[in-house]
Amino acid sequence: MTLRSASQRYHAIAHYLGAPAKCICFATTPQHDGSPHIEFISGEFHYIVTERGSEYERRKTSDPEELLFWLVSDLTWSMASEWEIKHRIDGEDFRKQLFNKDVELLSQVNADWGRRKKEKYESILRDFPK
Repeated sequence: MTLRSASQRYHAIAHYLGAPAKCICFATTPQHDGSPHIEFISGEFHYIVTERGSEYERRKTSDPEELLFWLVSDLTWSMASEWEIKHRIDGEDFRKQLFNKDVELLSQVNADWGRRKKEKYESILRDFPK
C-alpha cells in the first residue's frame, strides 16, 4: 500500500462514517499543531505527532492495516468526543459514553478494531476508576 492508497482508504472510511471535515486528518507533512502526519520511509509507515517544531510521538509499522487503525482511531475519537459533549449525563463519568461511542464507531469500520479498543478502555477504567 502506498501513502496515496492509504489516504484513499482513510477518506472512504471517513465518508462512510459521516465524519465532519474538522475531524478528518491525513497529512503527509508536519502540521506542528499536535496532529499526526504520515511518512513512508524504507518500507515502513511512520505516524508522527509534532507540535511547535518538536516531535512528540513516532510509531512505525510495515502493516498498512495497523496504520489505518491508528488513523481511524484518531478519527473516531474526535467524533466520539464531539458526540459525548452533546450527550453528557450529569453525575456520570464522561468516559463511559465517550469510550462506548468510540468503540461503536470503530466497530462500524472493523469489528476487530472495535474489540481491540474496547479491551484498552476496559483496562483504563479498571486501572483508573473515577
